[in-house]
This record gives sequence, C-alpha cells and structure tokens, in this order.
Amino acid sequence: MQPADLGRWLGFGDADSRVAACRERIRSVLETQIFPLVANAEKARQFPREAVAALGASGLLRERWSGGPHGDLGRSVLLAHEIGRAGLGGVGVGLSLHTEAAVPALWQFARSDYARSILDKAIDGEIVCCVATSEQLIGSDLSAASTELTRTGDRWQVKGTKWFVSPGAAADIVLVLCRAERGLAIALVPRDGVTVLKRLETTGMLGLETVRLAIDAHIQQDAILVPPGRALMALASALFHERLAAAAQALGTADLALALAITHLRRRSQFGQPLHNHQALRLRMADLRSRLMITERGMYATVAQMSAGGRVNAADAAGLKVTAVQLCEHVLSESLHVFGGRGFVEDETPLPRLWRDFPAARIGGGTDEMMWEIVANDMHADDTLYDRWVTG
Repeated sequence: MQPADLGRWLGFGDADSRVAACRERIRSVLETQIFPLVANAEKARQFPREAVAALGASGLLRERWSGGPHGDLGRSVLLAHEIGRAGLGGVGVGLSLHTEAAVPALWQFARSDYARSILDKAIDGEIVCCVATSEQLIGSDLSAASTELTRTGDRWQVKGTKWFVSPGAAADIVLVLCRAERGLAIALVPRDGVTVLKRLETTGMLGLETVRLAIDAHIQQDAILVPPGRALMALASALFHERLAAAAQALGTADLALALAITHLRRRSQFGQPLHNHQALRLRMADLRSRLMITERGMYATVAQMSAGGRVNAADAAGLKVTAVQLCEHVLSESLHVFGGRGFVEDETPLPRLWRDFPAARIGGGTDEMMWEIVANDMHADDTLYDRWVTG
C-alpha cells in the first residue's frame, strides 16, 4: 500500500529499490530470528533479550540511529512498520520501547563516557534498556514524579517505586525519571539497583513483561543522563520517537490483519460462493483498505517533511499516533469479524492475539485524550479568513 515514490519520501533518494532492500532485510531478521521467540515469550510472560540482540547484531539499529539529531527517521518508520506487520505483539512493543523510547534519550543526552558506552551497547543490542516514569498515582502527569534523587557524599541515591515498566525485568539499564532538589532528572540505574515487586498479569502484551519496580541504587555522577530541571524536555523528545514508532507499528499491524481478512474473503465460500462476492463484506474491506492507505501515505509524507526540514513537531506525531492506533483497532475488530468463529480461535489465526494485545496501544506513549490535547494546543485561529467569510 506504499506510494511508488516511497524512496524519495523517506530520504533514500529516488531509488525505491533501496527501500525494498531495506524492508526485506528487516523482514528477514524479524521472521527468522525474532518471530520464533514470540510463542515462548507469551507462555512465560517474559521479554526475550535475544530479540534486541538479534536486531542489534543485524546492524539495523546502528543504521536507524545514524545521521542527525533524530537519527534516520525513514528507517525508523520502516522498522516499526515491519515490526507491526510481523505480528510480534508484546515482543515487538518491547523492541520499540528499547529502540524508540530509551535510545532517543541516550542519543540526545549521553555526554559522559559511561553514558555513551551505554548508548553504544544499546544500539548494538548488547544490553536492553527501558524507561521508568509512571508511579502509583502518576501516569500522564510526569511533572508529579516523586522518586527521589539525593546526594550522598560523592554519589547519588535513586529511591522510589515505578509502576508499569516495560520490559522492566529484562532491562540491564533503566532510565528512571526522578526528582532532585533542583527539578526532575533522568538517571541510568543498572539492573542490580532495581527489584521486581510484581510481574503484572496484563490482559494482552504477554511477551512485553510489564512489571512494578522498587528502585534503590547508588550511582556515580556520570550516570545522571539528564541533569535536574531538564528531564521533561528530554522525555518530550523520547515521546516524539515513541509515538511516531507506535503509529507506524499500528499501521503495520493493520496491514497484517487486513491482508489476512481480504485473502480469507477470496478463499472462504458461503452459500456456494466466495465471501468476496457478498457486497457488504467486500465494500467493508474496501473502505478499510482506502483509509489505511491514506493514513500510511500521510505518515510517510510527514516523516519525509520532518527529515528534509530537520525539525520535528510534537503535534504531528501525537496526531499520527492517535489516528493510526484508532484505525488499527477498528481494522482488527472488522478483520476478526470476517473470520467468523475462527476469528476467536487463537491457535488458528493470529487475529485474536493481536486484538487482545492492541488496546494497550491507546494508553502507552500517551492516551488518546492526551494526544488530542497536544494537537488541540497546536491549533491556531485564522482571523483574516474568519473576518472575510463570517459577518456580524
């Protein structure tokens, strides 16, 4: 469903063949090295560290994080789109949280030798990183974080409890939002500084391994990634990347679901003819295909504009995220419906698992309501136009 000039749109010049080659490399790694990990990850409710290692060893993360202040945004959306299309569920989300939430903060703010070494290891897949912001009574209002960062001699102590940390138990380094005397900071806390208090029994995203963490760590000065007072700015940058990836991943998931549903219409017969011959069903799929195609092209065009101009827009990323996620949820529901009873049998199609997993996408990285607020705050009046057309 991608436009013919995708290569130009994503910064690959006019060579769409380069986009195709990049996409095939991504698909190969996901299908042969990462998808086989999903079943055991779901069964054990544990995020597979091997997934990050495989992605790093392939060189795809190093290529994605090359270039300017935001890396290569074209490769970012290609990677996220294919992660969604591969049907990785919670494992795919965990990959994106490492690549598009933790790494962006490291990429922008790693200044010390220690922080830069963490960045290199994260990009090469040698370690798993995650971000811990939420607390018991704190979700979207990050400014209210109460985890403490206090000076103890020549070191710093990070102490508090973080909720909904993904993939928290698998992480070697946790980027912790904490409060110091001069404001909010982000600290790099190693695995031996955190304790898993509870593995959350989530309805979906079983391979994501979302946990509640107790943090009690003593760290050196060079482990303070973002100094007090600048954390919210750093998180805004990280959230931009996370939301853009969430949009692309949602559209990839929708691609997978819709392709299965359309093919099922061709193969499944009812009343002596293929389901495709029933007008109500094929027109429903045509509607979804058109909406998905237009949304994907809008995403590619937005990313191309950002890449060309070197400036990113939080409202655009928020609008893409909420629009793509809501569309994907609708596509999943309709695709599952097309399969009838089989749509609810988890060992016969992937649709039930994808459908069960997906509601979390409307919360992670910012709820729908938060996304619309960001978009609303970026809307501006056009008084000249209003005065021209409206009287009285």
